Amino acid sequence: MKLLYYLPAFGEGNIEIKRDILLHNLQILYDTIKEPFDLIINMYSPSELTKLYLHGLHYIDNLYIYEKKGVLTELFLTNPDNKRIPSYDFILFVLDDVKFVNFDLAKMIEIKECYNIEFLSPKILKSTHTFMNAYTGLTINNFLEVYLLLLTPTDFTLFCSQYSVENKWMWGPDYMFGYNKIRVGVLHDCVADHVLPSKSEGDKADILMSQYFKEHTPFKSIWQVRREIQPIVEHITLVRS
Repeated sequence: MKLLYYLPAFGEGNIEIKRDILLHNLQILYDTIKEPFDLIINMYSPSELTKLYLHGLHYIDNLYIYEKKGVLTELFLTNPDNKRIPSYDFILFVLDDVKFVNFDLAKMIEIKECYNIEFLSPKILKSTHTFMNAYTGLTINNFLEVYLLLLTPTDFTLFCSQYSVENKWMWGPDYMFGYNKIRVGVLHDCVADHVLPSKSEGDKADILMSQYFKEHTPFKSIWQVRREIQPIVEHITLVRS
């Protein structure tokens, strides 16, 4: 299996905490799959790169760094290394403040393939919305907060197509996955923790989200979406092996 760990944006505050989260996740991942993998990092602050101590890690086959000032989509949608994505079997798309707690990659791959899920997330502790952390087993969702996703290269392309550089905080499209016929879900038996509170500039992100709904959907506001669409499509109890 050829695996890529993909950090859509890294840096700008709490560097030591985020570095420790990254090193923790990389070690857990290697201990789990027992083989090296590649890493792509989109860096907000290139000057912080030397604090990561990544070049000596024997389980990183290839390390690709993209340096650019900006917010989320302004980085990962413009990264020229995205051309490498088709060469991987799976991509873990992980925000820089999300820490593995009980993470089983093999189980996530099994469930993703069994239920034909395009964007699969683990349960996220301290998520904004309870539909990300209030269940056991598997939920098939309309909405999905983006913290940590298991994707194939085709899924990665589909995921990126839902976003734009202009809507840089990514608010809005996550409410439209189900409406747009994208099959998404949360495997609640795998767990990650959203360690740091969001630093999105709420007022600006709200304005961009409102523009997104008006320009790209039949809905006038997030409130209309939440009135008319339920977050959970189906709750599946999984048989434990």
